[in-house]
Amino acid sequence: MECFVLGPVEVVVAGAPVDLAGQRQQLIVAGLLFHAGRAVTVADLVELVWDDDPPATARNQLQTAVYRLRRLLGPHGAALQTDPAGYRITLPPEQLDLTRFHTALQRARTETDHEAAARLYQAALDEWRDTPFAGLPGSTVARWRDSLVELRWAATEEWADTLLALHRHRQVVEIVAPLVAAHPLRERLVGTLMAALHRDGRQAEALQLFQRTVAALRDELGVDPGPHLRELHLEVLRAPTQVAAAVGVSALPRVVALLRGRLAETERLLRATRDGYRVVVIDGMAGVGKSAFAVSAAAALRTEYPDAQLFVDLQGHSDGAPVAPADALGRLLIQLGEAPQRIPDDLPERQVMWWRALTGRRTVVVLDNVAGVEQVLPLLPPTPAACVVLVTSRTRIGPVDDALLLSLDPLPVQDALSVLRDAIGARVDAEPDAAAEVVELCGRLPLAIRLVAHRLQHRPRWSVSAMAQRLRAADPPPIAVSAEGRSVAAAFDVSYRQLSEPEQRCFRLLGLHPAGEFEVWVAAVLAEVPVPLARELLDRLVEVHLLQEDQPGCYRLHDLMREFAATLVTAAERPTASARLLDYHLHTAAAVNRHLELGQAIAPDFPPEVFQRSFADGQERLAWMRAAWPALVALADEAHRGGAHRHAVLLHRVLWRFANNECHAEVAERLGRQAIASANTLGDDELIALASKWHAGTMMRLGRNEESIRHLERAAAHNAAAGLRDELIRIQINLGIVCRAAGRFPEAMEHLRAALALRRDALIALPALVEIGAIELLLGRPEEARVTLREAALGMHRVGATMQVATAVNEFAGAHLALGHPRLALLLFTRGRRMNSEAGSRPGTAEALSGMGRAHAALGAVDEALRCQLLACEQVSDLTPLFEPGIRNDLGVTLTLLGRTGDAIAAHERALRVAEKTGRCYERARAHAGIAGALRRAGRDGARDAAAALALFRECGLSEQAAARAAGLTHVVTVP
Repeated sequence: MECFVLGPVEVVVAGAPVDLAGQRQQLIVAGLLFHAGRAVTVADLVELVWDDDPPATARNQLQTAVYRLRRLLGPHGAALQTDPAGYRITLPPEQLDLTRFHTALQRARTETDHEAAARLYQAALDEWRDTPFAGLPGSTVARWRDSLVELRWAATEEWADTLLALHRHRQVVEIVAPLVAAHPLRERLVGTLMAALHRDGRQAEALQLFQRTVAALRDELGVDPGPHLRELHLEVLRAPTQVAAAVGVSALPRVVALLRGRLAETERLLRATRDGYRVVVIDGMAGVGKSAFAVSAAAALRTEYPDAQLFVDLQGHSDGAPVAPADALGRLLIQLGEAPQRIPDDLPERQVMWWRALTGRRTVVVLDNVAGVEQVLPLLPPTPAACVVLVTSRTRIGPVDDALLLSLDPLPVQDALSVLRDAIGARVDAEPDAAAEVVELCGRLPLAIRLVAHRLQHRPRWSVSAMAQRLRAADPPPIAVSAEGRSVAAAFDVSYRQLSEPEQRCFRLLGLHPAGEFEVWVAAVLAEVPVPLARELLDRLVEVHLLQEDQPGCYRLHDLMREFAATLVTAAERPTASARLLDYHLHTAAAVNRHLELGQAIAPDFPPEVFQRSFADGQERLAWMRAAWPALVALADEAHRGGAHRHAVLLHRVLWRFANNECHAEVAERLGRQAIASANTLGDDELIALASKWHAGTMMRLGRNEESIRHLERAAAHNAAAGLRDELIRIQINLGIVCRAAGRFPEAMEHLRAALALRRDALIALPALVEIGAIELLLGRPEEARVTLREAALGMHRVGATMQVATAVNEFAGAHLALGHPRLALLLFTRGRRMNSEAGSRPGTAEALSGMGRAHAALGAVDEALRCQLLACEQVSDLTPLFEPGIRNDLGVTLTLLGRTGDAIAAHERALRVAEKTGRCYERARAHAGIAGALRRAGRDGARDAAAALALFRECGLSEQAAARAAGLTHVVTVP
């Protein structure tokens, strides 16, 4: 007999489950098994079966039920014994899953050998089939169930910790990540996953997990993470590189298939690296196996370069833009364990960090899919570094000093036959001539051979001769790679011609998708079919390996497949399908953008219901935009190049807010230039004004205020020509915003009041009130600011302008703080942080955090103020420089309060440098005032900086008294 309670209650006799004949008997068995080997009183069993409402005949019914159970168990009924205290069931330990679980868990907890302990923990957890006592009711069962589930969690956490001690970081991630996703409030499990990610070189993911957990704990429980999680967070922030180095780093992709051939090339490469070559450039045609060869060679070099094996795809031969050297360095540094927020923005500083990170490390780096030498040179380590760099490219790139050049040709016939033999076995030797013809028709390219081999694998009755005949008869259109004629296209076309007509149409139109992954809605748009049918078509394409589905619902075409598919699109199909693809992405991006902005984003009408992608909430919208970002940028580029000029302008418009919220200002700058050029080509005043206005916003965020003003003035002229009065209001507001950023407060107020004079009651005028209130606050008039900002916040709340309400709340909080209401200010800043985070605004979130720090400082909680402002600094570290000076200045003030005057001066000096670079006069003044305050606190003379601050505040438009107060000439900073 064998009994189970870690799942549905079950008794198995002679291999067959016993029918326990009803819930009452199941509950009695559950109670006896839960206390196996111990007596269970009649009173306890009565309570178990009937809770607090037993019938008068409960004892008699219980006796009857036990009698029936003994009969059901047959010869094993003797295990159910009557005891003076009640009843008991006696079983050997191996016959009950709960006992086996307890035994293995106890042994694991006392085992000193980690390997043995890990096996015991796994054995214990393997006993679980489902929720304990599944399907049984009652409060007593619920208590037992909860206690066992909690014990299971403890065992799981201890098992994960044991695996972590064994350095099995990836196994821990595989086990724990799904559990954390389902139970995000279990801090110990979160800590284990953070540690595993961190020690596997995935610091960015560890930090993101911490931020999600903080948000979940605060939203669900109203508490902050415990000390263990906070200490682990600091460990990830402070010492990512050392941890990664201690365990070694491997970021090489897994080579899916066995690498055949290339023995001579591999020996040549290994010999060259041992002879002193530090760069090997591997070129060859598409599909020849360059990436697989480079990864295989890097793996072979692991023993000689054990500290790190890194990999980055530079996308040189993709439809999208190649990866810039600075971005590639960012990815490589993250693989080495650098936290993203610590990586500087510009290329030279990233190169210095890269060189330092490689110091003392024996590293092999694979730079895959390179467009040209200009991508490679900035990534090369310094000459003394103990590194080897393997470069792959479809073209023979320009010269790289002291590099070994290695060209890969199609496989030799025997190696190509080995690739086919790996897949279909003896069928190759049964038809050697036909097999040789197949690999020749495939151009002896590994990719093409594997596709054909897959087809033969799934058609065991096909002869190799039949496949050779089909390949021989194929007549595909040319594609941009060649290997002895049309062999690669022939291999692809075999799969294509076996599709139904709707499947063929879907496949070839997917070739128009420019880059990256896509969802089912893209296929529905291109094929003009409902989403359920599109999903069926995609499933079929995945089945025949013309399409890949790396994650459920997330599809992609291999570069060669996309290239091949695009050549099949007919001249009649291409214009309308491309327009549908642009319309879909424009419409969907506009839907995402609407919840970020005041009013409706501009987009054309979209009558077909099938082309609309719905979203559950704002977070889902943002997730879509992040995933679709590469395709959206590529489509905007293609729209400009291909003459779809209206789409180029409108895509720039609806992508602007997201691009700047998510640190893509450089991309926004390029899209803005293209949008203006496209609008000029069309000669449309409204579109020229639209492109110029939003490009001006990018210029401001990049600190190029004068350019921003010129674009706004141009937008105003074209809006006037088009008779767009409301747009003139918006231009005045934007001019006010730019002048405020530049520290020209009187001029800013003129523009903003001009906007209100045109239409104060208009929805579009509400942002002017926010800006006026913010400037009044900076001018030292907090009560006026409070009144103005309250009006603005209420108005925006009424119309549901999420982003603008969040901005107004931050400013409103600042007004209350200046008025001496720090507790109210803290509540408002906290609300502003939540609202900005939900809206996807990292700048707004950072400013709210920094404001929370100022409020905490005013309340005397200076340590908490410092924590908030350090978090704010992390938020803005990779944003455009517009936001950094204010937050650095806030940090400097807090450091002065703590007596850390040296750190305070450094923070203010950093703010000063960035503010000078971006033309932010007011923050320059604050930086000088902060330095003066820190110097005074340290007992030194701060008069020169105080005078500089006073002059700059006056230049911004502050009154003499307000400027003196802001410059710190009327008080001395003291610790609260």
